[in-house]
Amino acid sequence: MPILVNGQGQSLSSVNKDNSSSKTGLKDSIKDTKTDISRLIAVVLKTGTSENTGSNLAPVIGLPKAMSTMDVELPITQKPDLTETRRCFVVYERIEGQKGETVDKRPMCAYIVRAKRSGLDKETKYFKFDLNGNLEKVVLSNGKYDASGKVVRGSGVKTDLDINSPEVKKTFDAEMKFWLKDWLKKQQKVPAKKA
Repeated sequence: MPILVNGQGQSLSSVNKDNSSSKTGLKDSIKDTKTDISRLIAVVLKTGTSENTGSNLAPVIGLPKAMSTMDVELPITQKPDLTETRRCFVVYERIEGQKGETVDKRPMCAYIVRAKRSGLDKETKYFKFDLNGNLEKVVLSNGKYDASGKVVRGSGVKTDLDINSPEVKKTFDAEMKFWLKDWLKKQQKVPAKKA
């Protein structure tokens, strides 16, 4: 359970906030970005691990309650004293059939998460974005572990970051580039290799 909580050019964090894109010739790239985000969400919903945000974490990261998610987590660094991971998870509502079984998943929003644990300290950034890729909320969470590796209760400190900050936008855009260009394209090549 997680503790509570670099690219240039056209910012992914504001692709839908500027209608002047058609005047600058960027209309197709914005449309492509939306399509890529739709694909990312669909692939995470299909291939991710079923999780739940939990009632403690949900309000911290901007959700009204504990909600179901599909989660993909990737290691970046794994050393005894340093662990870094990337995560992308999609929050969804279950669509139930007549017998109460889940027949579909309706995506509500998604998150990109970067976590770094160094020694007994852990820092996690949650980037919440809507289904069009608009950045809605960024939360920085810092917490501590004890010597046995358990979370120290009450050590979590949450900070809401300014979504309009150039540093926040740069980090978000770099993470989106990874998920949309590197990870997603690899996922789309897997079925082609099997065929």
